[in-house]
Amino acid sequence: MASLTESLPEQNQTDRLFFVLSGEHASLPAAEVKAILEASGAKFSGPTLSYRLLTLNAPFSALKAVSERSLMYDWCGLCLGECEANERQIEAFVKSQPNERLTRGAESFAVRSVRLGGAAKSVRRVPLEGRIGCVLKESVPRLRVQLENPDLVFACVLYEDKFLLGLSSYSKPSGLIAPRLPRRRPAFHPSTMPPKIARCMVNLARSVPGTRFADPFSGVGGIAIEAAVIGCKVLGVDANLRMLRGARRNINYFGYEAEGYLNADARHLPMHDLDAIATDPPYGRGSSTMGTKVAALVKEFLEGVKSSLKKDAHLCISAPVEVQIEEYAKQAGFTLRERHLAKVHRSLTRQFVVLQNS
Repeated sequence: MASLTESLPEQNQTDRLFFVLSGEHASLPAAEVKAILEASGAKFSGPTLSYRLLTLNAPFSALKAVSERSLMYDWCGLCLGECEANERQIEAFVKSQPNERLTRGAESFAVRSVRLGGAAKSVRRVPLEGRIGCVLKESVPRLRVQLENPDLVFACVLYEDKFLLGLSSYSKPSGLIAPRLPRRRPAFHPSTMPPKIARCMVNLARSVPGTRFADPFSGVGGIAIEAAVIGCKVLGVDANLRMLRGARRNINYFGYEAEGYLNADARHLPMHDLDAIATDPPYGRGSSTMGTKVAALVKEFLEGVKSSLKKDAHLCISAPVEVQIEEYAKQAGFTLRERHLAKVHRSLTRQFVVLQNS
């Protein structure tokens, strides 16, 4: 929900923002937030990550882009300040805030809290919400508590040995992903990327609405669907025509239209001026590389795809950790931006690598 307060920062003013991340992975959620900010042109600085809490300096308006594009955040908003996670200090800290100014233009509020990673167990979270609510009522008597659709939500985050007080501006709606889970799509394939990871790859590729996006190994469209959802002009490419037809069925099923579908070898793409690419080349028992070893497939793909991307555009690629993506990318003339590892099971660790066409 969006805050209705009239006292929030101006659009171009830099403030401390907070993001409570969903926590599926140690580094991907925070990397996704930073990639979205970069892609949307929002300058940020001073990022600090503590388990599931990311704070950084950026314009308040940058929160909207993250809320619209990320699936790996739970809350985000304006950070008002921090103190030691001690009940007395927290109460004194909330009293010291300019609460009249902070709530100007609002008539109702709610207080919601979260404890991250078992932090500050001596602080009782639910009673804390009540005490903070009482402090706010005493400071601003005109305010009323309203748990459903309040004008303002005060966010209380307990992490490490600290307490963060914020104004929550956006929260991820529940049930947002469920309709797009792989087994709920008309065309299913066991190796398709789940929505959260697929969306993260799209965002790591610095994709923005209205730009040309391609997945050269689209399969049944797991990544392409997420690019379409955020408003990209999607191009689906696959050497397997049956897979490509499945991608079209899936994308159309969710009410989106791709810019085009191409039955082609990803190593020899007949397209140029792409703004972003995110892709997951086939590997594992459930996928077919059509007789080419995975490492050779990735190497040849990176050698050929450079001419299809605009200068300075980004490519996000996933592959087993044994594939030497960094070396192949360097040989092909790409610049490494970031790399993340995710253990899938005992025999498979997946890497997510972001490259820039320098």
